[in-house]
Amino acid sequence: MRKLQLLLSTVLAFLLIGAVYAQDIAEFKPSLQKYGLGKLKKGPKKIYIASFNINFETYKEAISYKAAGGFRNSARGEATAQAAIGINGLQEADIQEKTNKLYNDFVADLKAKGFEIITPDVAAKTKTYAGWEKSSGPYVIESGLPGVMTSVPNGYSFFYKKETKEGKKKKGFLSGALVPQKLSNELDDAVIANINLYFMYSEAGNDFFKNAGGAKVKMFTNYRLIGDYTVAAPKTKGFVRLKGAQTLDRITSNVSFAKGKVGLGAETQYDGGLKKDLEINGVIKKDKVVAYSKQNTETATSFKPIVIVGPSYSKLTKWIEVDSKKYTAGMFNAGNKFLSYHVKTFLSNY
Repeated sequence: MRKLQLLLSTVLAFLLIGAVYAQDIAEFKPSLQKYGLGKLKKGPKKIYIASFNINFETYKEAISYKAAGGFRNSARGEATAQAAIGINGLQEADIQEKTNKLYNDFVADLKAKGFEIITPDVAAKTKTYAGWEKSSGPYVIESGLPGVMTSVPNGYSFFYKKETKEGKKKKGFLSGALVPQKLSNELDDAVIANINLYFMYSEAGNDFFKNAGGAKVKMFTNYRLIGDYTVAAPKTKGFVRLKGAQTLDRITSNVSFAKGKVGLGAETQYDGGLKKDLEINGVIKKDKVVAYSKQNTETATSFKPIVIVGPSYSKLTKWIEVDSKKYTAGMFNAGNKFLSYHVKTFLSNY
């Protein structure tokens, strides 16, 4: 009887854990582009992990601007609206812990399939990485994207060609699109893996740039692993800056494997992504932030034929308190779901 109770308790515990994990993330819809996978069994089972980055948003600022204008004897002043959403409570140690676990699980899956992991010391001797800089984890730093941080695992190193003033680590021409196949060729046709995940909580409303008679910014909170996204932020640097100008950076969460080299391309390529963002529930409440600035107007009269209309400005900042453990647990659950699916699908070809 006691053994039966223990068995039932164990089963119930697993069911509860499964329910929690199921509730944490929404519907998972992976995307996949591939070719040449039938050639994977040729050659040694070696792999080099060229990148493994976990990126997460901590602050989001958006801007909308309406220029001054007028029609006949009516004048409108310029209007600017800005809104920002930031999060408080997130702990670096929790982010690092889950980053390390995602990486260690990834490596364990590769080793379980019989892969040899090529070390950075070996990769450093290639012509591809000649003159490149080396960076080693563990660390959490600014990614170079506005309001986005990057976490790199403990015990992991990677190479980059140069670093911008904003902290972006560049990998050469076309953002390093030709690097994996060149590396594979120099490493005896080893598989080259690139892993980049982006966790965002802000989302722009449909009328982000559209509002008659004023400037309006609408943003929503929606914590998720993104598939394809453009990070927009007010432009703060540059010799010439237009009012309301923004920087635009396109990002994608992806699991990429490349092997061999044919011309400028790879002999085998696997690119795993998401058809739709993978939402993480129960961490950040879905809400909206709206900033609106109406354009001042004035009409000229015979007593006042010349009118000068001043600018209007509105700014709203919302800070959200988050539970660091819940935030990073959701990050791990979504990241693990994404990684596990694509790694398993890729390795099934061996």
